[in-house]
Amino acid sequence: MKDMNNVMSTFLTLGMPLPEVVKASTWAPAQAIKREELGNLSEDSPADVAVFNLREGDFGFWDRKGKKLMGKQKFECEMTIRDGKIVYDLNGIADPIIIR
Repeated sequence: MKDMNNVMSTFLTLGMPLPEVVKASTWAPAQAIKREELGNLSEDSPADVAVFNLREGDFGFWDRKGKKLMGKQKFECEMTIRDGKIVYDLNGIADPIIIR
């Protein structure tokens, strides 16, 4: 897969409920690598957050064998916050606005 957005979108297209998609993309991998301080928003955990837009439309997703799966929803990352600091802001929605 080319990125996590597509993996999550594919899970959703395959019929996985949204809460399970989130868990499979956050908490489950953190447990698998034995880094349980990650993948959750508990007190004393790093403030790592991805803000997604769930777009509606006609989208194609490719599996690793080259087969195409058509879906109606696609995750698009709007913002990424790492350890409490904005590190990615697709559409400039963060405050404050900085003019350069």
